[in-house]
Amino acid sequence: MIISGILGHPLKKPRSIKIWKNYFRKRKILSKMIKFDIRPNKLSDFFRFVKKEKKFKAMAVTMPYKKKVLKYIDKIDNFALMAGAVNLIVKEKNKLYGYNTDVYGAYQSIKDKIKYYKKIIIIGLGGTGQAIFNFLSNKYKKKKYLLITNKFKNKKKNRNIFTSKNLSEKMITENILIINCTPLGSNLKKSFVKKTPIKSNLLKKIKKKSFIFDIVYSPKKTRLASECKLNKLKYLNGIKMNSLQAFRALQLAYGKK
Repeated sequence: MIISGILGHPLKKPRSIKIWKNYFRKRKILSKMIKFDIRPNKLSDFFRFVKKEKKFKAMAVTMPYKKKVLKYIDKIDNFALMAGAVNLIVKEKNKLYGYNTDVYGAYQSIKDKIKYYKKIIIIGLGGTGQAIFNFLSNKYKKKKYLLITNKFKNKKKNRNIFTSKNLSEKMITENILIINCTPLGSNLKKSFVKKTPIKSNLLKKIKKKSFIFDIVYSPKKTRLASECKLNKLKYLNGIKMNSLQAFRALQLAYGKK
């Protein structure tokens, strides 16, 4: 029987397990789906096990390991290379291949909305935020991008790319697409659950034709979701993105590439 799983810490109720199990059942794939809840000091030992275990096939990778696993991987795809992060590892011929399907899931979730906005604001430039920004800025070069982060340096001096440490009222004077790529509002940590990436006073001033895409999918109803509803703002959480990226990961690992 094949060994598959999801790597992260802490792992509570990852949606990938249910999605992968359903995929295995429908396609009659004999595979276990294991929660690899590995502490950081055990990560090297875990990858020694993965490389030696002949039955190991693939695993999803979630926080906080999307960047940390890079040093254990033999080859990564272009999305993962641009992002500097991996959310899928597939073992083939004793080599580990890293992929990033988050971008695919995010793009499929909002591609019908993008054409309506000249300006895109991305809050948080971690692994997923960086990947989404790289993809969008390459595909939609004429749009303006505002990155709320202290990590990015505009080395090429691109006139369409701006950065700021905080979101302000001046930045939301037109219809905009806002993408939250921070974990604020998620249940990844207790301290995140009651927080929001956009302050309440700013949400009240965002134009009604704007659209807010939040990559957080657990819990389903975050503080940001509730306040968007209260202010009658268009909002989409990360559940669709999470499902789409999971199915894409399964295609890469077990189906046609």
